[in-house]
Amino acid sequence: MLRLYSLIIGENPRYVATFQPSSKRKVALYANCILVPVILWFINGYLLVSHVLGGNYWSALLTATIIALIIFIIERAVVMSNGNKWIAVFRISLGLIVAFIGSICLDEVIFKNDIDNQVATYKQTSIDDAIKKADVKCQSSIALQQKIVNQKSTVWTNALNDAKGEADGTSGSGIANVGAITELKMNIATDLKKDYDTALSKLTSLKNSLEKERTMAIKKAEANFKGNALLLRIRAMFELLGKDTFMLIVYIMFTAFLFLIEFLVVIIKICSKNSIDEDLEYAREKLIRLKTKKALDRGILIYDPVQSQISVKNANIVALDMPSSIFN
Repeated sequence: MLRLYSLIIGENPRYVATFQPSSKRKVALYANCILVPVILWFINGYLLVSHVLGGNYWSALLTATIIALIIFIIERAVVMSNGNKWIAVFRISLGLIVAFIGSICLDEVIFKNDIDNQVATYKQTSIDDAIKKADVKCQSSIALQQKIVNQKSTVWTNALNDAKGEADGTSGSGIANVGAITELKMNIATDLKKDYDTALSKLTSLKNSLEKERTMAIKKAEANFKGNALLLRIRAMFELLGKDTFMLIVYIMFTAFLFLIEFLVVIIKICSKNSIDEDLEYAREKLIRLKTKKALDRGILIYDPVQSQISVKNANIVALDMPSSIFN
């Protein structure tokens, strides 16, 4: 296991094997701290793609692997880097962003059914809007044709009543007889009935066209609506958070949990004391730096003739002491 832990944190296993027991335990601690967010993000990525976004098994597995690898590289870089303030500031900023994104992804999995209900509401709203647009497109033609039908119906009804009154003597000539005048009026009423039927048939055709337009609009709206779109589902989730206090509390708890998980490595690195081997390595590096500086200083003395050659040094002193003049 020590070899695996060494590879995880980027150390040479042979070099780690020479560490003191306390240092080996710290190597194991760092490795375990790295694995926690990596495993969490792998599971989160897989569930997000497979259960929420509707991806297949292989795409979910590939996405989870890539996300876990990215998190692993980031956490490993934190462990391998020196803990100066800029690294700490960067890690805190990165942890905030990653914790926020991670909480969103995890909540998308946990509250999937609730979000599905909200997304279904969005879908129905989209369908209703499409139906309204279809109605607006055809309603003016239907209203105009309905007006024409009503007018022709009134004209035909009046002509029919006029022919009936002529036949029973209540109007017209006043003689109850089906004569030539009555037949003429009946022919006129028949022609008006044909006009009415034609207008009514056209109105029925327009209404059927409206139904077809509605059906096509519904199908188009359903086809264009992507219920698995991530941004749409995030919007639905935050709308639910604004409506449901309990859901908001659970979301905050998961966000805080992921925040602590993301900061686990940097907290352990900053707050834990240096091991014996870390102190020895730091001392060796400091000693090498001092030796290198001394060697460079000696090199300057050797290659600087003013410092290394007495005759050159004396000549330089004499030259500096001589007064300068434009005549010599």
